[in-house]
Amino acid sequence: MSCLKNYFFLIVFFLIIALPWLPLNAASQPGHNSKEKKEISISGSKEQPVYPRMPAPGKKVIIGNDYYFLYSFDKKPKMGTVIMKVDLYTMVGKKDTNLEIKGDAGMPAMKGAHDTGDRLFKLSKKGAYLLPVDIVMPGDWEIKLTFSKDGKVIFRGTYKFNV
Repeated sequence: MSCLKNYFFLIVFFLIIALPWLPLNAASQPGHNSKEKKEISISGSKEQPVYPRMPAPGKKVIIGNDYYFLYSFDKKPKMGTVIMKVDLYTMVGKKDTNLEIKGDAGMPAMKGAHDTGDRLFKLSKKGAYLLPVDIVMPGDWEIKLTFSKDGKVIFRGTYKFNV
């Protein structure tokens, strides 16, 4: 009986002393969803840019009133490295190389696992923008393009494909 009293005493002690501290401790843990942390993260976060879906490779993509581009791959996207090629033109059909183009490739279902981050396209001697894309596993892939002129983004678009 004395043993039961000791256990009872320990349980009561825990409930009186330790239990009131648990909510404070839980709120200080990483990933806890307290109201205060939500308000801070919402007010301190930037909106994610929108990347409209682009037409299939080989189709004309209009950028505002001044430019259009065509994009393609050196081969059908498959495991390994494929080269994405972008040819930029003025609206009168003259090839242009005055814009900065960045590409970000990855698997939407595995966000962050295989993403390349924004990488600059390189200009070829023939004036084509080129970006190597490493396809490391089968599944759904996405390439997000960002076109900038004088440091200001003028176009965003995405192309999704399956390997």
